[in-house]
This record gives sequence, C-alpha cells and structure tokens, in this order.
Amino acid sequence: MATIKVTYFAVLKDLAGKSHEELEVADGTSAAKVYSILAERYGFPLALADIRVAVNDDFASIDNGIKAHDHLVFIPPVAGG
Repeated sequence: MATIKVTYFAVLKDLAGKSHEELEVADGTSAAKVYSILAERYGFPLALADIRVAVNDDFASIDNGIKAHDHLVFIPPVAGG
C-alpha cells in the first residue's frame, strides 16, 4: 500500500469539504482510479476528461501510476473574468 496526499480546488474542495487529505491506495494505482474512488465518495460531478492532474507539482497523464508519498492535485476547469 502507498500513502499519498491529495489536494482539491474549487468545486472539488467544496464537495469534499476539505482542501486535502491523505489516502492509502495500492502502489501503482492510476491517478484516474484515485479520482474515480474520490468521485464516488464525494459525488464529484466532473468527468475525467474535464479535469487536469498534477503529480508532485508537474502536470501528468491521468493514467500515470502513483507511488508512496506522491502528491496529487486534481484541477477542475476554472472560469475567470
């Protein structure tokens, strides 16, 4: 098992009710699978195609496997004005 940190922004932060948390997942689990687990847990409405993911401060493919101590940030689309 791998302990990872997940950070949320915008609507994801609101729905999760927190800005970050630590999770235990199997080593090598994809970022997509982590998002799927969290979407089910918190009712995230956004599809995988609508979000970006950063792993350890670098944008990454949603299909990348993660390892212990990785820091995932799920970034929803933002609007500005």
